[in-house]
Amino acid sequence: MENNPRKRRHIRRSDSSWFPGGAFLDGKTQGHANHSGVVLKRDISPEGDAILYLFLKGLGPITVYAPGASRGRIRFGGAIEPLTWANFNLYRGTKYYYLTSAEIKEGFWQLRNDPSKIAKLMEWDVMLCRHLAPRIPCDDVLALFYWSGMHLKSDAHPLVAEWRFYWKWLRCWGLAPSPENCAGCGAPISEARLTLLGFLCPSCARDGEGARLSAREMDLLRMSLSAPARAFAGLFPATGLRGQSHWAEVNSRLKRYFDAMA
Repeated sequence: MENNPRKRRHIRRSDSSWFPGGAFLDGKTQGHANHSGVVLKRDISPEGDAILYLFLKGLGPITVYAPGASRGRIRFGGAIEPLTWANFNLYRGTKYYYLTSAEIKEGFWQLRNDPSKIAKLMEWDVMLCRHLAPRIPCDDVLALFYWSGMHLKSDAHPLVAEWRFYWKWLRCWGLAPSPENCAGCGAPISEARLTLLGFLCPSCARDGEGARLSAREMDLLRMSLSAPARAFAGLFPATGLRGQSHWAEVNSRLKRYFDAMA
C-alpha cells in the first residue's frame, strides 16, 4: 500500500540515532525515484514509524523513513522485513527519503526456517552495515550479496558460500588475497598459510603463522571462486562436504581483513 509523502509526520532525530547517513544537505531536487535493493535493518518507533536502512542500487546504503508503517492503514507487510529484496518507490524530501510503496522480488522465506542458513545471511547483513559507507553506491557488492543468498537458497554449503562472498567482496575493493601466488615472494603456491599479508608459501610463512592449508584445500578454495554461479551449489552442497574446519578458519581470517580497515 502506498504512503502519501505529503502526509508524513516529523521524524524525531533520536529515532534514527543508530542508523548511519540519515539526513542529507546536498541541494539535490526533491521528487520520486525507484530503486531496487534489500532491507538491511529496520527499527520501529513507539509511534509506529519504521526506520529502514536499505542497500539500494545506484544509491548504496541509505536511511529511509516509513511513517506509520506498523499501524493504521499505512502498511508494507514483508517488504520492510530485513533481508527482503524489493523494488522500492521513494520520495526524496528536503532532508530525508521516504518509502511510498514496495514490490517484493525475493524474501528468502524458506531460509528463515533454517537456523544455520538464516544466521549466516544475517552475519553477512551485519558485515555490510558495519563496513559499507552510507550513500556510496556499491552495486557490485549489492549483486554479490544477492547471489550469495541465492546460493544458500539453492542449498550450497554456508561455509563455502561465505568464503566466496567475503573473498569476492574484498576483490571488489582490490583487497582480496591472491590464492594463486605467494604474497611474499610471488611464486605460484600449492600449499600455503593465509595471513593478513595474504597467502604465503611455506618458505615465506613463519611457523604457526596464519591458517595452514594443504594443496588439496587450496585447490578447493580456488574452485569455489571460479565455479559458475549456477553450478556452485552442486559442487559444494550443504551435506556431505568434507574438511569443514578449514573453511571456517579461512572465513575467520578474511573477516580480519575487514576489521583491519575499520
